[in-house]
Amino acid sequence: MNNELTLRFANLSLKKRKEKVVLFFGREWFSDSTKYLYLSALQENRDFTCIWCSCDKTLISTLEANQLPCHLISEETLDKTVKLFLSAAVAVFSINPAQCLKGNEALFACLQGARQVQLWHGVSVKHLLLQLINHLSLGDYHFRQPVEFASRADCVLSTSAFLDDFFNDAFGCKRIIRAGYPRNEVILRQATTYELIGSEIPVTMMSAITNKARKKILFAPTWQRGDDTIITGSTEFLLKLAEECKRNNTDLYVKGHPTLRQDNVSGKLSGNVWYINPCIDIYPWLNNFDALVTDYSSIMFDFLLTGKPVLRLDIEAGSHRDYEPDFKLIPDIDFAYTFTPCSLASVLYQALNNDIKQAARKEMADALFETDALDACASLLRFLEHEVANCVAASRQFTIESY
Repeated sequence: MNNELTLRFANLSLKKRKEKVVLFFGREWFSDSTKYLYLSALQENRDFTCIWCSCDKTLISTLEANQLPCHLISEETLDKTVKLFLSAAVAVFSINPAQCLKGNEALFACLQGARQVQLWHGVSVKHLLLQLINHLSLGDYHFRQPVEFASRADCVLSTSAFLDDFFNDAFGCKRIIRAGYPRNEVILRQATTYELIGSEIPVTMMSAITNKARKKILFAPTWQRGDDTIITGSTEFLLKLAEECKRNNTDLYVKGHPTLRQDNVSGKLSGNVWYINPCIDIYPWLNNFDALVTDYSSIMFDFLLTGKPVLRLDIEAGSHRDYEPDFKLIPDIDFAYTFTPCSLASVLYQALNNDIKQAARKEMADALFETDALDACASLLRFLEHEVANCVAASRQFTIESY
């Protein structure tokens, strides 16, 4: 793709009349909030066509096998992709569009005339996108391209008034949409058959996770920009955590961030330790865990909806990155048990056996998630209907002049 195509496609997208089509984009596997909103829209049979778009052939094959409307983005489908993108009224993302489209400038230009909606993938203690311009170099194409892609969003989801300024600053959006994260619905209700696509785990693991007689801890470290330099990324820490879980007669489930570990097989490692494929959508199983251990992953905030303990690594401000983690980005509520390698044993024991932070977790959950978590999809579908209707109507407006 070249600059000529990018310019032409962008101009054509702004001129082309739009159809009642909503395109959904996500990761290379079926997960995150766009997954749940897409499936909800199909179930509700809304007044627009829903299509899941992906560059991943395996994912598209899976969706096709389940008779779900989808489109493979590839060299072979280029002409069809361009026409589809040029006609769509709305495009919905939950990650950076640059990742969804593998950085394809020309294809992204085809969505210039569509309403671009960014759900993002969680509450953050990381500075994001436009905020990182003060810390990183725009001379680096691999930084400036995704920042520019993501900041084209017309509107961004924010779950709380406390977070509105953050998302406006990070994305530059003037329109903030108040709703919950669609993926969080399955923390509080049973997932449907379609919602379990992408969440498949071995039968033995499913039996273990749903066994209420055994305590279970989920260890989920975050993705870090640059080198992984904190203790939670080390084998030494993992072995120590496994040993402390064993002392507490507790099973440990390890789920690395998908960009850090690419092993595909979930299963039991040894003793009380299980390994979960990093690309598995864990949300339908999240409420089965008795506690979460992390460094500063956004999953800790969603996990608050389970009402169960959160343990996070105690990282002194500025000791890791000068732009993350920044806990000033969230309300000043002492909701989590903080630990160091030296205090891990005592902190873990307290969280499992003498939990005193229930009220603080509830306070933080209420502060971060203002709306009903179970109403996330319904409210966003009403929003999408509004956006589709407006975009389609606007693309057909013209004036008559007589002289």
